[in-house]
Amino acid sequence: MKSTIWESFFPNFSVSKRIERILFRWYNLDMSYSILIVDDEEHMCISLSKLLKLHQFNASFETDAISALNTLKKKHFDLVITDLKMPGMDGISFIDKVKAMKLPIPIIMISGYASIENVVEAMRCGAINFYSKPVKNAALLDEIKKVLSLKKGYHHKEQQIITANNNINELLLLASKAGPTDAPVIITGESGTGKELFAAHIHSMSKRKENPYIKINCAAIPDNLLESELFGHVKGAFTDAKEDRKGKFAAAEGGTLFFDEIGEMSMKTQAKLLRVLQEKEYEQVGSDTIRHMNIRFIAATNRNLPELIAKGKFREDLYYRLNVVSIEIPPLRERKEDILPLAKHFLSDLNFLYNKHINSFSDEVIAAFLSHQWPGNIRELKNTVERAVIFCDGSFLDINSLPEPYRRKIEEDNRNLKNVYDKVTREVILEALEKSNGSKQKAAEILNINRRTLYNKMKLLELL
Repeated sequence: MKSTIWESFFPNFSVSKRIERILFRWYNLDMSYSILIVDDEEHMCISLSKLLKLHQFNASFETDAISALNTLKKKHFDLVITDLKMPGMDGISFIDKVKAMKLPIPIIMISGYASIENVVEAMRCGAINFYSKPVKNAALLDEIKKVLSLKKGYHHKEQQIITANNNINELLLLASKAGPTDAPVIITGESGTGKELFAAHIHSMSKRKENPYIKINCAAIPDNLLESELFGHVKGAFTDAKEDRKGKFAAAEGGTLFFDEIGEMSMKTQAKLLRVLQEKEYEQVGSDTIRHMNIRFIAATNRNLPELIAKGKFREDLYYRLNVVSIEIPPLRERKEDILPLAKHFLSDLNFLYNKHINSFSDEVIAAFLSHQWPGNIRELKNTVERAVIFCDGSFLDINSLPEPYRRKIEEDNRNLKNVYDKVTREVILEALEKSNGSKQKAAEILNINRRTLYNKMKLLELL
């Protein structure tokens, strides 16, 4: 096996590791990308992971889909490569589960069963491409490079906070003042309002911005695992603790630890977190060695914490320890002026991601976006625009590109508008007829229309 990516393609070309790293940066590839391989054939997993590691990617593998889903819950990956036919759970069901977890991970499918039906089904459920076994390494590597390069550009732009709303601008000013400090921050607001973006924005303005920014979703990790996830554990601490494992506190050392959905944390774990905040120290599960830490804490929740405190489901002392700076993000329905700028921003990003050239929205779509209440907030808006971009073949998004519930709402609004228009027209005609003592000719003159037009309108409105 050749020692570098370039020698794999050019056997007579010798290149040093240092030069290879420079060339990778030149081609816009980040060597820290993580890829998960899912295949029940272990030899295939080992072979593919060696190939990816040789080409400077971090590669892991699982030999069954259920284990892969558990791994995806615990660790971030930039790309997944999965087999189709696997015992227990096949590749199609696996992709459906990943999508249900709302993980924005591109997935490539490989299989020895490359029938047209399998390819179509894989693409329908969300795979970005399908490769037959035995896989041609050069083609697969080229696809990986393209996908991760697009992903890098897309997510870089996605982190912007787009707003034309005065309240959001005031919150951004508050965040800019809190950013350089080490003060804990609580960010509240409905799901999909952008709490995670605000947390990342605060970290980016802090003196810790060059250090780790670690996220943990308290709702996604079972309570019996959350403590180990935070504190880490030593070998033998519990049945499955086969080796020492660092937790999120150790990973975030010197940086920022973001607790998403902290309102879902159990009272037991809350008590231990409070001690960490007070003492600035912790112990790994199964160890009595005290570890000191230097971490900035940011928390977010869509729950009403004062209500949870009143119900005995959240510690009041932890709340006040975290709530040094409070940022409450308003829902999208209260910041209508942000709807179109956000929609245009998503359209630009998604054009890039899906290689489309869509220029604008139709007037009907704009009206629908502005009248909709967006219970899912910015996340719902982004998903709606993404779905429309995927199914749009023209240069602008019209009503037919929108999901069915939105089309139904537009049609309902149009019917309501027509009913109002007809009611007003009826009243105007009747008033003109009253003034003309029933003369249609004179009524038409009063309305500044010809008699035939008046007659047709009266017929449509059943006034004849």
